[in-house]
Amino acid sequence: MSTGNSQPQTDIRPDIWQIEAEAREWFMLQGERTLVDSEQVAFAHWMEQPQHRSAYQQLQQIDQTLAALAASEEGARLRQPSGLSALMETLRSYFDVSPLNRLAFACTLMLALGIAYLAPWQGEPAAQAYASELAQVRNVVLEDGTRVTLGGDSALEAEFSEGSRRIKLLRGQAFFDVRKDPTRPFVISAQGAEVRVVGTRFDVRTGSKLNPAVKVTVEEGIVDVARKTAAKPDEAENKVRLTAGQQVKVDEKRISTVSKVDTTSVASWRQGKFSYRDAPLSEIVADANRYRKDRIIIGTRELESLRVTTAFTADQADTLVAMLEQSLPVRVFKEPDGRVVIWPGTVEH
Repeated sequence: MSTGNSQPQTDIRPDIWQIEAEAREWFMLQGERTLVDSEQVAFAHWMEQPQHRSAYQQLQQIDQTLAALAASEEGARLRQPSGLSALMETLRSYFDVSPLNRLAFACTLMLALGIAYLAPWQGEPAAQAYASELAQVRNVVLEDGTRVTLGGDSALEAEFSEGSRRIKLLRGQAFFDVRKDPTRPFVISAQGAEVRVVGTRFDVRTGSKLNPAVKVTVEEGIVDVARKTAAKPDEAENKVRLTAGQQVKVDEKRISTVSKVDTTSVASWRQGKFSYRDAPLSEIVADANRYRKDRIIIGTRELESLRVTTAFTADQADTLVAMLEQSLPVRVFKEPDGRVVIWPGTVEH
């Protein structure tokens, strides 16, 4: 998939193979980056057709199912050398549609999302995968005794050896209560950020398309945070040390200055409470989207950086947009596919 301003062809023949190919292209493109305005318009127009919308929703369903499979005991079995055929049979049992069509969908998703089945076939140690569903807060205990709380729609992989404990936070948010082990540092990678500890309590939230910075917040103990680049993946840059009540954000260019936070606020999301003071609208929307079925879309880039002070609970995620419309100069529109789009207040639907 190219990452320029090109977009999928929308003048299509009404056959299922062409529709599925276009659905995969749209799905992969949105997994790579945020659509530009012209692409968002083209995608909305494409989704107006029921066959198009059905094909795209099937991809979303398979995406969620593969993530759940990877995080389950069955996922560990599927990562064995004989697991490919079992994986296909499992997919067929999950979906009551043509296995041939689903095979094309599944293969595309495995390539696009990097489902970690191939590494164990090559003799590498298998990572343990854990995931939470949309709007679910899940508590897990890793093999070293470390306790992790996963926020809604979050996922991580854990790989342990005699000399190290390595975690990859794939998406979403996680709170770590790390079991102390001076002989095995606990290292978390999340996009371009690396977090290194021995034993402590802290929170890591990955960035989103709209708000790409990784946020690290410490509740207790000492945490070292560094930035890694694709050009030098084995070297850490701009390392900073955080103590209780401190927070930094890490993006592809820099690590922010250290800011102070109320340590009680670190735990609030685990009780389903979200509070923001002068935060960008993009950050609030990214969090809310992990707790509601129909996604919230910000219509313009100018609105992404709009500063907002607000609070809501997880069970209010569905009504958040109405709350924002009452307090901000914006208008909210619900699209036929269920998405909610936030536009400047001057926009007419």
